[in-house]
Amino acid sequence: MIARLRPSWTLAEAATGEEALAAIPAIRPDAVLVDVFLPDRDGFDLLHDIRARWAALPVILISGRDHAAMETRARGSPANGFVAKSTAGPNFVAAIEGALAGHSVFASRFPESELPPLTLRQAQVLELLAAGHGNKEIRHRLGIAERTVRAHLTDIFHMLGVHGRMPAVIKARELGLIE
Repeated sequence: MIARLRPSWTLAEAATGEEALAAIPAIRPDAVLVDVFLPDRDGFDLLHDIRARWAALPVILISGRDHAAMETRARGSPANGFVAKSTAGPNFVAAIEGALAGHSVFASRFPESELPPLTLRQAQVLELLAAGHGNKEIRHRLGIAERTVRAHLTDIFHMLGVHGRMPAVIKARELGLIE
């Protein structure tokens, strides 16, 4: 789609995060699109590795998961933007052009004023809660204390106006915060 809309652009691809890291010095791209879900690693981790080596290189996170929790996590990262794969072609290309121009680009269908103001960590807890993980598993996956997980859940329940795990998941899905 990008090649069709911008035939003058030179595009390269890597199947894994490690391939991308190895290719960047040779290709010297103007920007990098990083899928959040890679076969060998988390796209957010790859983003941090790219930032550590090439701090000025524009990086846009992309994902097939078009929900507000993913966008919230992306907004809390050092990415230049986030674009859902379902974004229309011209808008997708416009986001890349915006990042190349030095802008922060988040092609959102979720107006921030309509969403509860979740922190990055709260969004992560909510995603894991929706995936059916208990407090101990969430604690291990995020590397935080179980009491911190409980505090985040309490805050999430309050922001969503619910009393419990299942109502929180249902309400978050209704709001588009999670799939």
